[in-house]
Amino acid sequence: MLKNYNLASEDVTMKRILMVAMLLGVAAALAACGGQRTALDQGVALYKQGDCAAAQPFFDQTIARPNETMDIAYAYFLKAKCAENAGDAAGAYENYYAAKIVVCYDVATSTEHENLNTYARSEYCERILPDTLHKLAPDVGAAEVKAIKAKINAELNARYMQQFSTSTK
Repeated sequence: MLKNYNLASEDVTMKRILMVAMLLGVAAALAACGGQRTALDQGVALYKQGDCAAAQPFFDQTIARPNETMDIAYAYFLKAKCAENAGDAAGAYENYYAAKIVVCYDVATSTEHENLNTYARSEYCERILPDTLHKLAPDVGAAEVKAIKAKINAELNARYMQQFSTSTK
């Protein structure tokens, strides 16, 4: 009977060791998932801490290599907020305008017309960003507004055309 007790004790010990190993494996997997933050995630975290200067490279990286269209819009939007907070009306206008173009493109090409996100994006496209641009325009000046729009339209058009041309190769 004493031998059976030792075996039972060894089984309990083995089960505990396996449980600890399994928990460590789950913890490692969760840590790995949390460690895969995107450039946008890192930029947003820095923005929320009030460090726009440190966030800018992450926003630029997101714009250069986004995971999805709305990542570009959000990065431009936060860049605009940073510029606006710094008193840079032209920089804010440029980035808000770029965010508007991308958001409106996303709304126009979305196939999810019943989706609440599409309605929210539409609100940004049709009202929020245009109102913000209208308020900033006098501080920027008509000539600069025209130049900014031409610059952003050319950049985004070139980017779109580049993506289109590389997809056919």
